[in-house]
Amino acid sequence: MPYNLDLAVLAVRDYKELLKSQNLLPGRRILRQDIDHNFNVIERQGIANLAQLKKQLAAPQKIVSFAAITGIPADYLTILKREIGSLEQKPVPLASFPDLDGNIVSSLNSRGIKTSREYFESGLAGTDELFCLCDLVRINGVGAVAAKTFYEAGYRSVAEVACAEAAVMLRKVAVVNEARQYYKAKLGLKDMQFCIDFASLLIKYGG
Repeated sequence: MPYNLDLAVLAVRDYKELLKSQNLLPGRRILRQDIDHNFNVIERQGIANLAQLKKQLAAPQKIVSFAAITGIPADYLTILKREIGSLEQKPVPLASFPDLDGNIVSSLNSRGIKTSREYFESGLAGTDELFCLCDLVRINGVGAVAAKTFYEAGYRSVAEVACAEAAVMLRKVAVVNEARQYYKAKLGLKDMQFCIDFASLLIKYGG
């Protein structure tokens, strides 16, 4: 099971529809402007999936060149590159998970396993708490502390988050955080729905 979404199986036209329905950050809502036209132009360049599009936008020089060829503004393409980049989560250090036994961390470190991705893909476990936490941090915006909160709220896998109802999840997570004081940020329904939507993407396009 891959740690991140498989961008090669996510078609450009499917991604366009996801952007239309996704709760984008304010600075990235520009992506909905002329979205049908822009993505049609992208497809006409022979770009069929997000892996190919990511490669096309990999460097500032490439973005400038692609903008010149397609007529799509470079600013638009730069923001598109950032949004695509958010689909691939950076691994978190195992030591950053709250209350994790230091002996476990040391033992895994001695085997060359230091991050959530390395443990998730190691095949060492599939149901233990650490594996669950490493699964949860695959969700965009979910760090080590949020993953621990989700876990204690009863959401122990990407699959369980994908099936959650935002209001119920928010209530359960708030109860855990009130008791444990894991973080100070005040989460809302949109935050929960964003996690649910991204978890659904992981299930559909990566496992």
